[in-house]
Amino acid sequence: MSNPKIISFSNQKGGVGKTSLTLHLSGIIEEAGNKVLLIDLDPQGNLSSFFLDNIYELDKTIREVLIDELDVSCALNKTRYANIDLLPANLTLSDLDAKLAGSDDAQYLLMDSISDIIGNYDYVLIDCPPSLSRATKMAFVTSTHYIIPIECQEWAVKGSGQLLAFVDTIKRRANQDLELLGFVINKLSGRRKIESEFNEILRSTYKDKVFKTELKNAVAYTEAITSRMPINYYSPKSYEAECFIKLFEELKLRV
Repeated sequence: MSNPKIISFSNQKGGVGKTSLTLHLSGIIEEAGNKVLLIDLDPQGNLSSFFLDNIYELDKTIREVLIDELDVSCALNKTRYANIDLLPANLTLSDLDAKLAGSDDAQYLLMDSISDIIGNYDYVLIDCPPSLSRATKMAFVTSTHYIIPIECQEWAVKGSGQLLAFVDTIKRRANQDLELLGFVINKLSGRRKIESEFNEILRSTYKDKVFKTELKNAVAYTEAITSRMPINYYSPKSYEAECFIKLFEELKLRV
């Protein structure tokens, strides 16, 4: 496990299912026999809340690692899944940009902080905030790959160009090996004509950079999150779990 795949999940638009994609995929990856590290860089802490009780009582989070130079092992949390560990976040992370405003090397802090532990994992999944912020920049500097969850809507199609331009700057200056694994079409209802039109636009624009696997806006995913279980553990024989299995198979081919 010396060369883990470090994958950021990012979109500057909120509500596209970035966190749900991260947590459900972590369950699939873990069940396949891999050790997974999850890093929550979103101050809302939704990923952390899924795996941990009362994240606002935590006094050691990714914030203390990045800002106070706390040893990363002190903030590392075991989850109820034996091979999934978590570096959590909560609202205290909201002041990250302000605290690190004068630091020229801030973009490297995450990479440096986890360098001693990432060799223990097969996959590192980073849940980015819904913005092109300093935390997102740290994630991209650290990552080997990134995934863009996207909905078939006009804003999503237009906004993806901004994100790609942001990443291009990082590739030129700090992480030339960063690769786009692809766009994952998420929350698809399949009943609206407009969705089909934007689906076609996405696939014609980005071609093979769009995953073949599409994720529907299904109640099973919501129920799984409410039960605090990745979909493969909540409903292992379901169509929804099968979609994530296919997504992981496709991800492995792309990596």
